[in-house]
Amino acid sequence: MRPAPGRAALRVTPGENPGQRRIIFSLLREVAQVKGGSILELSPDEWLLTEAPMPDAEALVALIGRQLSKDHVRLLVLPGSKKILADLLVSNPAPKILELPAAGAVSPVGLEFKLAQINPDAVFSRRSYVAFNRADGPALRLQRLALNEASLRQQLGSYAQEPSLLRHAKSELQKGLIEALGGERGRATLLGGSPAAPLLVDMPPALLPISPEHEHEKEQEAHEAASTIALYATLALDAAIGIDNLATRREGLKRDAWGIAISGMSAEALSLVNIQALPAYWVILEWSAALEQKTSLKLLGQLDPSRVILDGCDQKAALLFGLSLGISCYGGPWIEDLVAAARMKSCPEAARCTRAECRARGFATTSSGRIGCQAPHLLAAVLQEAAP
Repeated sequence: MRPAPGRAALRVTPGENPGQRRIIFSLLREVAQVKGGSILELSPDEWLLTEAPMPDAEALVALIGRQLSKDHVRLLVLPGSKKILADLLVSNPAPKILELPAAGAVSPVGLEFKLAQINPDAVFSRRSYVAFNRADGPALRLQRLALNEASLRQQLGSYAQEPSLLRHAKSELQKGLIEALGGERGRATLLGGSPAAPLLVDMPPALLPISPEHEHEKEQEAHEAASTIALYATLALDAAIGIDNLATRREGLKRDAWGIAISGMSAEALSLVNIQALPAYWVILEWSAALEQKTSLKLLGQLDPSRVILDGCDQKAALLFGLSLGISCYGGPWIEDLVAAARMKSCPEAARCTRAECRARGFATTSSGRIGCQAPHLLAAVLQEAAP
């Protein structure tokens, strides 16, 4: 080791999580390869970066501290810590240069079987979007069957490590959801009954119904647009902006009572995307305090508030902010609590349940998830009276 000051060693306990170990090893290796030093395995549970420039060593401590607790990484300033390092090497007489084997590719074998075992309740939930255009409480405006990607990753395990397999899994699950909605029994299972409001369903572009870009005028006249929209294909923002003919497809979908919604709009995305140009009936805007900044407010002022759903509302401040802009449709955890409270207020069996139980049963997309509800007709309706 260099005798001059200005360097430090790092002693790391990487933990047992394989993915986390690889991340930490990559951080150590990058510094060792560029700035010098070796990575030694004192034992399977203890690693040592022999020396690194002090700024890099301190940066590593901060980065690794985000992955592990602080007591898992120790900075040993050199040359003052040479005796500590000598004692470490004496107590571990056979240290070796650490090299982690490359991660093996995840085999797709068994993925379909894994997908067949996933309970819809584990990855899908029924969400409510409500309007506040009356003084007597929230009124149901829309429903959404949303896919929780974090839960899906947990269900898939190692299969979720491969992006292509994860995309395939999401597509297959969403395809199965749409097929189930096509039958009365499937709708009743997923929603607890018939849809209580127009339904938003998350889906990738590949699952959009095919609509010819050009049809004969007589065919268009014979197949007029539906008077109401029953189902909205909900596309992620990054996927929607990649579809060249989305406006044309929207008009074709409208004839079959389909609409388009776009999710994933955030305060950061407002300055990058021309929302006005998005051919969607609904734009789902994620609430955050950043929306209250001057730049965001200016961009939001250009929107038609009747097209916006303010989602992710986790406090009353989000609702007040949306109302100040003229937005009338809202979703999020705070809204779901209001929905459960309003439902229990009109439920004759409310004394048997807690609000948390009513809320969880309202989310459920299987009959087993609604077990315990003594007034299933109210649960299926979400609220006592749906908005017109």
